[in-house]
Amino acid sequence: MTRKELVDIYSEEAVKAYEDLDFDLEYFNQAYQGEYGDDISFVRDLIEQISPEVLELPPYIHIDWEWTAKDVMIDYNEQNGHYFRKL
Repeated sequence: MTRKELVDIYSEEAVKAYEDLDFDLEYFNQAYQGEYGDDISFVRDLIEQISPEVLELPPYIHIDWEWTAKDVMIDYNEQNGHYFRKL
């Protein structure tokens, strides 16, 4: 897919963020995860997509989202609010 086609589907900002990470645009579609305000928001959404019941735990069970996000981000890159899976 060309850069122009990617920009038409996603956004100039998302494509530029990927380029700023110095990755080949050929893999953009596979890597792009979306735009989020912070790592915790990204990881919560990711986990909800994978296993929605995790967010339905009883209120006396607490998840350390900061720590979880730190661990999950080992497999992802963030650039200007855009998140990409490491390939």
